[in-house]
Amino acid sequence: MRRYCVAVLAEFKSRRHEINENFETVYIGGGTPTVIPDDILLPFISSVKALVTSDSNHLREFTIEANPEDITPAYINNLKEAGIDRISIGIQSFDSRQLHYISRKHDAETSLGALKILHDSGVNYSADLIYGLPGQSIKDWQKQLETLLSFTPPHFSAYLLSYEPGTKLYVRREKGLVNETDEETASRMYQVLTEIASKYGYHHYEISNFALPGHEAVHNSSYWNLTPYLGLGCSAHSFDGSMRRINPLNLRQYLTSILGDPPHTVFITEPETIVNKLNDYIITSLRTSSGLSLSQAETIGGSDLKSYLIANLSKEIAKDNLIETDGRVRIPENLWLTADSILREVIVDPTE
Repeated sequence: MRRYCVAVLAEFKSRRHEINENFETVYIGGGTPTVIPDDILLPFISSVKALVTSDSNHLREFTIEANPEDITPAYINNLKEAGIDRISIGIQSFDSRQLHYISRKHDAETSLGALKILHDSGVNYSADLIYGLPGQSIKDWQKQLETLLSFTPPHFSAYLLSYEPGTKLYVRREKGLVNETDEETASRMYQVLTEIASKYGYHHYEISNFALPGHEAVHNSSYWNLTPYLGLGCSAHSFDGSMRRINPLNLRQYLTSILGDPPHTVFITEPETIVNKLNDYIITSLRTSSGLSLSQAETIGGSDLKSYLIANLSKEIAKDNLIETDGRVRIPENLWLTADSILREVIVDPTE
């Protein structure tokens, strides 16, 4: 773990030049960074902050992911002293049986205790929930939501469970040991989600993300508006505005490349064509409440590609799958759960 943290810091120093802008946000995630012992993690956080702010003191948000079992008042204070000002906690469910299905180690009591500590501490935080879990009813889901929102988290995310190939849950579904939530139930759960979030005063600003006014995730929003970003560590992704880079997925290969003599970086590179860049913008912007700006789409893709886009958008507008207002196009909130099917019709393919 110590060697890995040394490598990430070294990688930052060697790749800082890839991003011309000052950094405004930092996000330490990709799993559960808080399993790293304090004597390694806390100095690492302090070092990251010192490096990031060396050319600008303006850091708007510094987030770390954590599990409920990690949260104590003392630990929050330690994180804050090291530089963290936002915590993202993976609750997922308040039902211990459902947590077992998705291989989470904590239980409902631990989650409730962690949320009380976070609430009482006054720290900015976000909490994640999953719906469509095996055996979860609509009534169960409503109770889960209301339990979470009774703590008034500044931000929360809610994701429909997906069965990813290679996971234990996927194998169990294939063997018939668990049943996937049917489309009608998932749709009703989404409706419950939007209704309850609105009742509690949350802004639904992206398909899976909700915030009290002024608490939208600054870091995540950067991904959705194509802001360049630097990804550090094993399997991290980066985007400098014209090129996408993916770090080695193999931990040994990553460490060898960064800490080798001489050090070197090994990337999978994906140059961004104009078509890809426009489609990236379409896919990310239409997942948000602000939607797609036609003028920005033209800036990215030019007038020729804009004509393809307008034709695709017009078809979906005619079907009431999209709404156009003042030069912006968006998917109605009640259709966000089926956004992928709409996006497939909107993305631009000049070869067709």
